[in-house]
Amino acid sequence: MFPNCFWQLKSQSLRRFLFRGTEGGNVSIIFSFAMLALALAGGAAIDFGRLTVARTSLAAAADAAILQVGSSPLEKPDEMRVLAQKVLQQNFEQDEHGDIVDLSLDYNGGVITLSAVARFKSSFMGIVGVPTVDLPVTAEVTRSGNNIEVSLVLDTTGSMKGSRIAALKKAAKEFVDTVVWDKQTLLYSKAAVIPYSMGVNVGALADTVRGTASSGTCTAPGCQYYKFKNQFKSNKTFAASTCVSERIGPEAYTDASVLGAKVGFNYPSPNNPCLKYEVIPLTANKTRLSAAIDDLDGSGSTASQVGVAWGWYVLSRDFGVWAGENQPAAYGTKNVSKIAVIMTDGEFNSSYCNGVIAKSSTYGSGSDDDKIDCSAPNGSAIEQVQKLCSAMKKKGIVIYTVGFDIEKLEIVKQTLTNCATSASNAYLAATSDQLSSAFQEIGRKVTGLRLSK
Repeated sequence: MFPNCFWQLKSQSLRRFLFRGTEGGNVSIIFSFAMLALALAGGAAIDFGRLTVARTSLAAAADAAILQVGSSPLEKPDEMRVLAQKVLQQNFEQDEHGDIVDLSLDYNGGVITLSAVARFKSSFMGIVGVPTVDLPVTAEVTRSGNNIEVSLVLDTTGSMKGSRIAALKKAAKEFVDTVVWDKQTLLYSKAAVIPYSMGVNVGALADTVRGTASSGTCTAPGCQYYKFKNQFKSNKTFAASTCVSERIGPEAYTDASVLGAKVGFNYPSPNNPCLKYEVIPLTANKTRLSAAIDDLDGSGSTASQVGVAWGWYVLSRDFGVWAGENQPAAYGTKNVSKIAVIMTDGEFNSSYCNGVIAKSSTYGSGSDDDKIDCSAPNGSAIEQVQKLCSAMKKKGIVIYTVGFDIEKLEIVKQTLTNCATSASNAYLAATSDQLSSAFQEIGRKVTGLRLSK
């Protein structure tokens, strides 16, 4: 408080100093006080705006740190704190917003609580004795109590070649780093990678899942060389590959054992060959998963239904081909979450008849001269994807979908939305950064983490 004498202006000398001269002098001094007040108010407003930005940035950095800690295999609080500090410093601009002056972390009963304080440096409020303001923030996360089995169904078609496949590889590897823990002592988390284009390459499993190809040339699927008529009635002969196509018949939209219901042969055109990237079944080996993702490139047409089917099969013990680490848990096993993440960047265009791309396939499915003269018995690729997704969800599999730069493809967008377990599980990414963000968010959801504060 200023002394009363100041306000009452009892000092005649002070009164004369402030109010000497004309009435204009009174106006001038009042104006000066008003300008000073306005300047202080404006400065305070600027500092308040900066403080708000700093507080928001600190909260976001704390959320990122606690999620990183929660999704890590670390169990010792000291090790958790070191990781939290590293992530917090990476995500909070101390030079701009102020120093982090305190950080503590508590781990109790699966709940991890992080508390941090940043010291905001004011620009104008220091004039009135407030040079700094301490900003406290708290973030809390609960670690998942579930084991995780997740399949990554990745589009490696021709339209993905170049910058798109590079963006996908980065996003998918980040996803694997989040979901698959280095240590699998308390809980396990495994991932599978299913690259797809004109089909899915199952490698050494081909004879088991589609049957052994007999030698020679024949006019019905099942031999090494298949002779058929294309849609222009010309003879064509294609060789069997280790890629596979759809399963037809009563088990077309089930995960029934291949001992009783084989999947389709795949006789690819030399102009649209079997992709070289094989299915990687469930594994906790991050090195193997990351190497497989790194190897991906873009080529071929889009038989998305085959990719989706194998995104289901790798999660199914009932399918009957998996053993050891690759064997999924049975449906209904307590504390096991089964998740499929399905990604595409374009039209679903390639469906099959007798193991050859059918004449009913749509634009982008390869040369018309290489299509067999029959329509796909299972219908279009889009119809098949919708039926497969519905069947998977009935089995309890949680589905996430990611569309990459498909804003103009309304049918594909709608298919992905319908395929996902809920609308919030369907993501659209227009850029590489958005693709990474989508996979990161799905990764956080998959690990079962939730921000509780």
